[in-house]
This record gives sequence, C-alpha cells and structure tokens, in this order.
Amino acid sequence: MRRWRARWRAPMREAPRRGKVLRCVAGILLVALAIAACSDKGNAQEAAPKVIGDTDLDALLLKPEQVNTLMAAQGMTPHPVVTVMGDHRNLLPNLNCLGVWQVNESAIYGDGWTAMRQQLLRSPDADDWDNLVVQSIVSFPSEQDARDFYRQSADRWAKCSDHNVNINLNGQQLPKWHSGALTESNSELSMPFTRSAGEQVRACQRALAVETNVIIDVQACKPAASDVTQATMVADTIKAVIRR
Repeated sequence: MRRWRARWRAPMREAPRRGKVLRCVAGILLVALAIAACSDKGNAQEAAPKVIGDTDLDALLLKPEQVNTLMAAQGMTPHPVVTVMGDHRNLLPNLNCLGVWQVNESAIYGDGWTAMRQQLLRSPDADDWDNLVVQSIVSFPSEQDARDFYRQSADRWAKCSDHNVNINLNGQQLPKWHSGALTESNSELSMPFTRSAGEQVRACQRALAVETNVIIDVQACKPAASDVTQATMVADTIKAVIRR
C-alpha cells in the first residue's frame, strides 16, 4: 500500500515593501518641510517692522478732547488739516533754527518724505490765544529714512539752543523767540522756547520724535510762567497709538 505524502510548499513571500516605506517617509518629510517653511514665513512677517501708510496718518492725529486733557485747557478749537509743508526760509535762512522755529518746513524736510498731516488747535480761537498746539505726522518710505531725518534734525537743533529769533517783516515786528537747552534721546528731541508779541508772552515747547517710518513734529504753548511739557506729551501719546 502506497503512502500518500503531501507535498510541502514554501509559503509565498510578500513583495518587498521597502520602496513603499521609503516613499511614505519621503512624503512625510516633504509635508514637514512645507509646514516649517510656512511657519518660518509667518514668523518673518510677524517680525517685520511696522510701516505706517499714508492713509493711516489722519487717524494718528489726537482728537480735540485729548488735546484739551493734555493741555489742561478747555475749548481747544481744531483748524483744518494741512497736507503741504510751509516755506519760511525767506524769513529765517538759518536752517539750524528754522526747523525749531516752525513745524514742517519744506527746506528742512526736503523731498524725502511721502505724506504729512498737520493740525493747529488753540484756545481761545483768536490771535491772542492762551493755549496752542500744532501737531503733525510725516511719513517716510522706510524706518531708516525717518531715522536719518531724525539724526539730521538732532544735529541742527543742537546748534540752535539759547538762540534768539527777531524778525521784522515789511515794517511789522513778528513775535520774538528765544530757545532754551536741547534735551535728546535716541528717539525724541525737545526744546523749550519763549514767544513774545508785545505784552503777550507765551511759554512753549518743541518736540520731534521718530517712530517706525514717521516723524512726529509738535509745538505747544501756554501762558507765561507755565512749565510746558505738552509737546512731548502729545508726541508720546501719538507714539503709543502707533505701537498698538
């Protein structure tokens, strides 16, 4: 009797999966790299310096009620916003003092700026005012451009401390002006001055600050014997708004 023997067959081997595994790993790496690239791009965008656009300048000017509070005054009447530089170099050709004597002078700013907003507020709203503020914001193409202007202004202001301005225009005496000492930091200049027109004497302060790509140019005046720091207060308030 013949015995039946089952033939042994080797089990079938699965096709090598190494290629699939490598392809999966490569795919995962590509996804991870893409996510990392997006994350780096996002971080770079967050780290980019804030740039103030020309259309943002109006919103940075302080409201009359804010100016009232800073000046400890009432009824500070706003005048229309100005968007062009003044030009008084014919009255004061000394460029070291022109930019301190007046806010936003074209001979001082040149053609490197892109846009500006300036507003005068005073109380009472008359030529014999007691309280006055001129606030302005000037934008530049970049933060470096604004800082270059700030450094140039610091050099000029330093040459105008303890200086008299006495101008007679067409036989008419303009208000006399005498500057004090310059206070300077890496982002803000300030200088006190006295303005006198006949019996009307006003204690004033000028301030110029840089924040991102803008220059904040401010003048503030109050009745004589006042300790005027409101120009720097206005500038600091505007800087705080920009940093939000």
